[in-house]
Amino acid sequence: MRSPYTVLGVSKTAKAEDIKSAYRQLAKTWHPDQNPDDPQAGNRFAEISNAYKLLIDPNLRLEFDRGHIDARGRRRQRPARGFAANPFKAFKQAMGGATGTNAADDPGEGSDEASFEDMVVHIFGEAAASQSGRNATQDKPPGHRTKQDAPGMDEDPLDALDTLFTKWKTRHKAQSALPVTRHCVDISLEAAFEGHSGEIAFADDKTVAFTTPPGTVDGAEIQVPSPDPLTMGDAVVTIHHQKHPRFRSQGPDLHGEHAIDLAEAVLGGSFVFQGLDGPLRIEVPEWSGSDTVLRVQEKGLPTANGRRGALLVHLRVMLPQKPDPRLIDLMRSSRKALFV
Repeated sequence: MRSPYTVLGVSKTAKAEDIKSAYRQLAKTWHPDQNPDDPQAGNRFAEISNAYKLLIDPNLRLEFDRGHIDARGRRRQRPARGFAANPFKAFKQAMGGATGTNAADDPGEGSDEASFEDMVVHIFGEAAASQSGRNATQDKPPGHRTKQDAPGMDEDPLDALDTLFTKWKTRHKAQSALPVTRHCVDISLEAAFEGHSGEIAFADDKTVAFTTPPGTVDGAEIQVPSPDPLTMGDAVVTIHHQKHPRFRSQGPDLHGEHAIDLAEAVLGGSFVFQGLDGPLRIEVPEWSGSDTVLRVQEKGLPTANGRRGALLVHLRVMLPQKPDPRLIDLMRSSRKALFV
């Protein structure tokens, strides 16, 4: 799990007000209500909230800085004082041939010992190899333990390993990947429903074909491999849905509108609605106002699990184009009845 300082993007010397400011900005950005189409928003928001709870509490923050608890707030298990054997010493003995023989008795042990020292030099440098050699040649009374034999007495072995591997990474940095190029492609809802094929132009007029699977949602990203990985990076294509005359998409769901007259809103009825894959009849319950949303399952965009999203039809109650005297009289009589 990442460090809470990294999650909130603050330094280890940040003050409480800086932590609060960073949390408010990130929480507003990653709140699930603000990202209904992002399945990772909930996890990201939980991580941000956990980091804030840990750093805003002075006691928990001090415990974390001292290494007594981890990023989740759980107490770390520290080795028993004075009984943590040096793991590198055991490894060196194994590399040197832990058979209980001396270099004089076994001519191969010297070469094994040299191999271990070469490995130490390769990973940690000359200083570490020299220290390892001094530790190996020291005469120690039987049963006597030193800090070199038991680094766990005063230091968490995990922290020691983190330090060693940090040195390793600084000496052996991986070659940075070539930067990706980003493209935006607009497709119709019909193309999103059925699938889409297109091309992306790279440098030197090189083009690569790509396809979007059926059910590609708005904002989805598709990675297109580079035609020449040695000179140019991959491309990332962001898919956007074009404006549609009857629908708007929200994830795999489709939203549409339909107008009904006052009588149908009061008494109920049905109407034929044109979906993406053909017409369908939708029933209107009695007493359906303009805030009514009729949900039709399995009539949205295809999903990865082989199913489909929903179609949500928002009803709009419309008055007649011309004033209806009978409707006016009915409303007036209803109003009078309310005051009797």
